Amino acid sequence: MKSMRKRYYHFNHRDSIHKVEPVSSAQLEKGKRARPKRSLVKFILLVLLLVFLVMISYVAYSSISAANNVLSDNIKISDIFNKSTLKQTDGVTNILLLGKGGDNHSGGQLTDTILLARVRQSDKKIALISIPRDLLVQIPHDGKAKINEAYANGWNDEKNKDKKADAGAKLASQTVESVVGVSIHYYVTVDFVGFKELVDELGGVTVYVDRDINDPYYPKDTVTANGGFQESTGYSPFYLKAGRQVLNGSTALKYARSRETTSDFDRAKRQQKLLLAIKEKTLSLGILANPVKLSEIINTLGSHIKTNMNIAEMKELVNLIKEADQNQVINKVIDNNPQDGLLVSENDGSYYLVPKAGSFIEVQKLVKNIFETTTVETAEIEVFNGSGVSGLANQFAQDLKEKGFNVTKIETNKDIVAKSVVYDGANNSSASSYIKSCLKGAEIKSGQEGIIKIILGKDYVGS
Repeated sequence: MKSMRKRYYHFNHRDSIHKVEPVSSAQLEKGKRARPKRSLVKFILLVLLLVFLVMISYVAYSSISAANNVLSDNIKISDIFNKSTLKQTDGVTNILLLGKGGDNHSGGQLTDTILLARVRQSDKKIALISIPRDLLVQIPHDGKAKINEAYANGWNDEKNKDKKADAGAKLASQTVESVVGVSIHYYVTVDFVGFKELVDELGGVTVYVDRDINDPYYPKDTVTANGGFQESTGYSPFYLKAGRQVLNGSTALKYARSRETTSDFDRAKRQQKLLLAIKEKTLSLGILANPVKLSEIINTLGSHIKTNMNIAEMKELVNLIKEADQNQVINKVIDNNPQDGLLVSENDGSYYLVPKAGSFIEVQKLVKNIFETTTVETAEIEVFNGSGVSGLANQFAQDLKEKGFNVTKIETNKDIVAKSVVYDGANNSSASSYIKSCLKGAEIKSGQEGIIKIILGKDYVGS
């Protein structure tokens, strides 16, 4: 009897009669081996997809957990994908930036840094306006006091004990609104620890130091290894050389705080520089597009920074400021400069600053028209440093820029000269008049039409 063998067939559809052809045992074995391979590949892809989804979920959860320490209102995952319209008035978004000492610092809720950032949405222009802490104002429900007390008053109010930071920022916002005459749409508060940690997370920031800083009375305070602040008695002298400097968190904090050998107004200018340096470093590292790194930074900052912006509003604001030209940023410090300051000082046992006009009408006019009054005239100003002292040309040029003048060149002169010289090609202009008032002993010569060339000599010691 012949042995019986199983035979397998397949249909060949190319044949019109659909012949049934036998399948060899080799082909059969090959098919058997192929199926598990395909299944294994599918399994691996499925596992990788699950791992990816878990990672995304973890990053989202971590980001939200960290963000809820910073935001005044808790958020959900869906908030990340929501679209939002950034608040604005007449096309301008106003953000109040408040810096304070924080926990373990005497007067830790006094906001010695008060800075209004105005962002015009149509052309992405930014204006930074610093308000001095000693300005005498009317704080709602609390009477007259220095403006830096407004946040502390809201924070310390017993009825606000569940939302101290939000209450403090709201009262500070209301107080600042009465001074500047525009609505405050958002606030951001940061303490010493938060500022130091932020700069360190960015790997340091680069600033140009206009002049040597030598402060023998800088307080002997430290940010501890566990992220706390420790206030100590005595001094820790702070010295920083003029020129381009890369600052770590501790040095940046000292650069922002030091004032004993300069002034609050100089300190305000340095704080604006640091803010712009932080913006540039953040954008250059692509951190805002890196959710993992962003989550790490927010988690590090923790309770040291607070804001009332939601995630969607932050995203929209970032898209605006990353397109802003840093060279076009308008910097203004409201001060008591004898030439064009809007404030005057008073001392009746305590030192105060009050508006020169008797009300804040001139301050409000400045703030409201900040984008329209930035260029006083078209005269091009070139500043050359022939004094032999590093940083003087940058310092002088920065002062001119803050007054709205058009500085087009800052360079070191090829020779050191004894006396300052002004080559005036824009005589009778406001720029020419202002420069001559600053350099009273300078030699005045005629210059190329439309250009004012300044050579700072050894006789110029800085403002």
